[in-house]
Amino acid sequence: MTKALRGPVRLGSYTYLPAPAEKHSARGVLMRGGLPVTLEATEEILQEFMDRMNSLESDVSRRWVGADAWFRLSPAE
Repeated sequence: MTKALRGPVRLGSYTYLPAPAEKHSARGVLMRGGLPVTLEATEEILQEFMDRMNSLESDVSRRWVGADAWFRLSPAE
């Protein structure tokens, strides 16, 4: 995912708001309950982690739908 296309990402009770692509000096913000959370990692590492988690979530969702369809279509024994 390119930086220009990144938008807010929700993971559990946290929301990550990436810095605008055109503002190189700005940093993203991690929010919980509407309040900012101090980041213990750099934005780049956090963004990479969240991109990978979103990719994994999409993959699991796709597989889950495929497995659900397979179970519904298999003959009952």
